[in-house]
Amino acid sequence: MGIILNMIKRICIEVLIGIIIIVLVCTNNIYYPIKEVYSTSYRHEDIYFKSLDGTKLNAWYIEPKQGYPTILFSHGNGGNISYFFDMLKEAANKGYGIFIYDYRGYGNSKGFPYEKGLYKDIEAAIKYLNTEKKTSDENIILWGLSLGGAVSAKAALSHNFKALILQSTFTNIKDMGEATLFRVTKNENTKYIIKIIPFFQKYDTYSRIDKIKIPVLIIHSKDDSLIPYKLAFKNASKNKNAQLKIVEKDNHNDYENSLPIIMYFIENIN
Repeated sequence: MGIILNMIKRICIEVLIGIIIIVLVCTNNIYYPIKEVYSTSYRHEDIYFKSLDGTKLNAWYIEPKQGYPTILFSHGNGGNISYFFDMLKEAANKGYGIFIYDYRGYGNSKGFPYEKGLYKDIEAAIKYLNTEKKTSDENIILWGLSLGGAVSAKAALSHNFKALILQSTFTNIKDMGEATLFRVTKNENTKYIIKIIPFFQKYDTYSRIDKIKIPVLIIHSKDDSLIPYKLAFKNASKNKNAQLKIVEKDNHNDYENSLPIIMYFIENIN
């Protein structure tokens, strides 16, 4: 009887620890914005525009060469545009337009981040490109890194863009909760805890990706220590037309081995 009680006690403790971890890590601490924006010597236009609800946002813009599309880049949950700009320099050097923006609460953008707010922000960025830069949807390539992949995938549902790139992104917050909990506890059984926890922010790319009809590249590294690359396989399984590329040695925000594949995809979009 004592063995059974101890077992029940251990399970209850594991469940409690799991719930605390998920609530703290996967629901309240999704966003890690940094306000200080580092300068760059690369020539660009510093832009301020308004999100759909009036929140003032900041972006860096590089005009494309004639006949080249513009890349609309949505970054991950940490840092700001100055942390990710180097990734886009090769594309800019080749003539592609660049529009990298900060979500609300990041860098010089006002407000605070939340899921529906980030969806408004990318829609405002699209509107700005359409109206102020005379760039049609067909000449926009969405490129989303990590959390930015979920934001980009949502936008891809309602526009006819040239293509979509999902780099090191996940399926949804629930799956990320499961992965995070396993990484901390090393216990496979804790995945069942996820089923009883309500998630108020979803970022559910998996439920949307099969409805995206434009060319899609899903790229992930086996050595991503934050988001398991198995989630890239899960996303790809839902969209039979997506190209899935798995690389090695890149950690979550690295791009040395991913960038050549991304550039090849961009340069050969049908």
